[in-house]
Amino acid sequence: MNILYVSTSTETGGAETALRRLVCAAQKAGHTVKIISLKPLGPVGQDLLRQGFDVLSLDLSAKFSPLENAGALARLIKEIEMFSPHIVHAFLYRGILFCRLAKRRVSFKLVTTPHFDLSQKNYLLRLLDRALNQEDDLSCAESRSTADFLKNKQKYPQEKLRLICNGVDLQHFSPSEDIRHTLRSKYGWTDENVIFISVARLSAEKNHKMLLEAFSSVYKRNPQVHLVLVGDGPEKQTLQELIRQKNIEQAVLLTGEVADVAPLLAAADVFVLPSSIESLPMALLEACSCGLPAIVSKAGDMPLVVHHGENGFVCNTKDSMLLSVLMAELTENKDLRLKMGKASRKRMQTYYPEPEQKYLEIYKELK
Repeated sequence: MNILYVSTSTETGGAETALRRLVCAAQKAGHTVKIISLKPLGPVGQDLLRQGFDVLSLDLSAKFSPLENAGALARLIKEIEMFSPHIVHAFLYRGILFCRLAKRRVSFKLVTTPHFDLSQKNYLLRLLDRALNQEDDLSCAESRSTADFLKNKQKYPQEKLRLICNGVDLQHFSPSEDIRHTLRSKYGWTDENVIFISVARLSAEKNHKMLLEAFSSVYKRNPQVHLVLVGDGPEKQTLQELIRQKNIEQAVLLTGEVADVAPLLAAADVFVLPSSIESLPMALLEACSCGLPAIVSKAGDMPLVVHHGENGFVCNTKDSMLLSVLMAELTENKDLRLKMGKASRKRMQTYYPEPEQKYLEIYKELK
């Protein structure tokens, strides 16, 4: 069947990672696939293009322009008419909004997966979502927190709402002593060094400032620690300045965007993500699958992934002192790190399998 994937962006992120995996799975299953990105192609879109996929950008800018959006919507409708998809699967807020509006002009089966925390959108955007969600043939929530919000606050019809949690490739994201040794040697990290890693867009909601505050405190007492920040974004310069102010340049590595984070996760010791806004981040699942204990905030499904005291710790988003205490505990207690890391891997094996097959079954169900 013809399957059209529409996403707000194809930058590096959890939603885009899920998109890439699903596109590849659909093609492997014998379906004809096309991808449309509303914004200019990012690394994920460019990679899919290099692999030979049919990828198109509508080149929407980040700044809202009614005229530009109207033109992009008209072009999307035309592309849908030309491709004649059996299924359109939309990701992220604007991607979903555009597809719902397009469905009022042309007939197709629409599946949506938000991959964002709608509760953090302003009232008008939530109101618009509520007014248009009846256009979905099936609304799929990637986390339990998202499913609860869509059902209870946004009034999504229960019969058209399906929970399909994000999952992880357990084979690719797995502990590896060989990779660990190679990467640690590359960066000059010894067995005595404890490596904290955070994989997230460098934006305010990821709370990197609090993470750096906490890390700075831990570093003063434990100079063997290092922090790796994987990702890029608007906060990069601000974070670089804070790193200089804290005099921790020698202990903090900013890698920028990384195509495959699995080797870095295998080389690290602890994953940290104190975000103020999350749904069910892919980076957390990938880190846990690599056997890392995790320290996370009470955002989205993260406290369901990380059981406090079992495979990591859960803190709030404003207490840098508590975060530093938890980081220090895992710095100084190797046995606890290893025990929690094994528990993380086991939780991924038990509760977070890859969801692609479930989506492929949904497509057949709706066709």
